[in-house]
Amino acid sequence: MTDKGSNFGAFLLGGLIGGAIGLLYAPRSGQETRRILAGEGQEMMDRAVTTIREAQDSALAAIRETQTRLETLNLEAKDRISKLQEIAESTLNEQKQSLIKGYSEAKKVVKDAEEPLTTTTTGANTAPRS
Repeated sequence: MTDKGSNFGAFLLGGLIGGAIGLLYAPRSGQETRRILAGEGQEMMDRAVTTIREAQDSALAAIRETQTRLETLNLEAKDRISKLQEIAESTLNEQKQSLIKGYSEAKKVVKDAEEPLTTTTTGANTAPRS
């Protein structure tokens, strides 16, 4: 875009300088010179309008391309977030099941450890506590 802006400025400057030199060295009458200048001015205006339209088209194309890229990135990000959520849920469920299993096993071990104590305390060989 900067390149087009500097080209446009150079174009205008060149047109003005060329017009001034043409006026200084013109061997024509004033009316003829005015007609020529009007024609050249119109040509310059047409070129300027064309350059501006090209710059607008280029800017619009860049905007569309950027929008497409952003939409693609947005979809990719949503997909990655969804996959991360699935992994997190799976990991959470695995850990939950592991904790439930460990709790059940610990409960069983404690129960098994209490059974010999219960039979010993209910038996006749227990000494009174002081």
